[in-house]
Amino acid sequence: MRGAGQGAGYPDPPLADQSGDPRVTVAAPQTSADIIRAARAGGYALAAFNAVNLETAQAIVRAAEAQRAPVILQFSQNAARHGGLAQLAALGLSLKAEARVPVVLHFDHAEDEGAALKALKLGFDGVMLEGDDPATLQHLADAAHDSGGYLEAEYEVVVKGERSGERHDDPAHLAEFIGGSGCDILAVDIGSAHKQESKNAHLDFDRLARLAELTSLPLVLHGASSVPVDDLARAATLGVAKINLATDLTLAFTTAVKESLNAGAKDPRQYLGAGRDAMQARAETYIRALGGAGRA
Repeated sequence: MRGAGQGAGYPDPPLADQSGDPRVTVAAPQTSADIIRAARAGGYALAAFNAVNLETAQAIVRAAEAQRAPVILQFSQNAARHGGLAQLAALGLSLKAEARVPVVLHFDHAEDEGAALKALKLGFDGVMLEGDDPATLQHLADAAHDSGGYLEAEYEVVVKGERSGERHDDPAHLAEFIGGSGCDILAVDIGSAHKQESKNAHLDFDRLARLAELTSLPLVLHGASSVPVDDLARAATLGVAKINLATDLTLAFTTAVKESLNAGAKDPRQYLGAGRDAMQARAETYIRALGGAGRA
């Protein structure tokens, strides 16, 4: 087991004792969508961590292995612009093949259908497309299902805390969106915000409860770095099966790199390694908090 780290100032529940734990006797899921559905059924959430390069991707997989947890390794459209989609796919598939735990490879926030389709062809297990056009989403869902993957759709789009439209709790409206899009998992707006460093977002648990009653699909929370960890843990028990985390892990990585450079490091392997270790430690903290530890 690679070194488990502690995140300063974060709750640190111990790794669950697996002796007699019925969770470890359940048959292993066969598909990426099954892994996510199992999380909703089991009352926990998969941590979905964004990576941008080798070290950040390694940090995510190593954290999952250390905690014996399934994990979602995400690369975004922005990351693909920086490092190349094909190159990131190859990196993710390589790490997934060698991992000792289930790793779901996810393409996050695809900005157009073409990019999402390319990601599926390159071997991504699932894709999330920005936008809510039912015809486009349905076409992409069909492509994902043909390749054995899944589609994540946003029921309401959240951009830096601002919605692009109205909130809808109407059962008919939700059923129409799910049926029209063909999505397998559903991102919902319950108060989080993207790219926020402070943990001051307040989740609307009443709204989450209503949405969870209206659909059995695994729900997804975006912008989770803005949410107190205890609230994320609560959401994981109420139907949220995939929790996206990027900003907080990026800060952990960058802070460690800066500290290493300030201490005189000159070899990239040294300061990037320090960033990787710090990001792994932070990721492990989230995995435990969301209930994923010991599930693989």
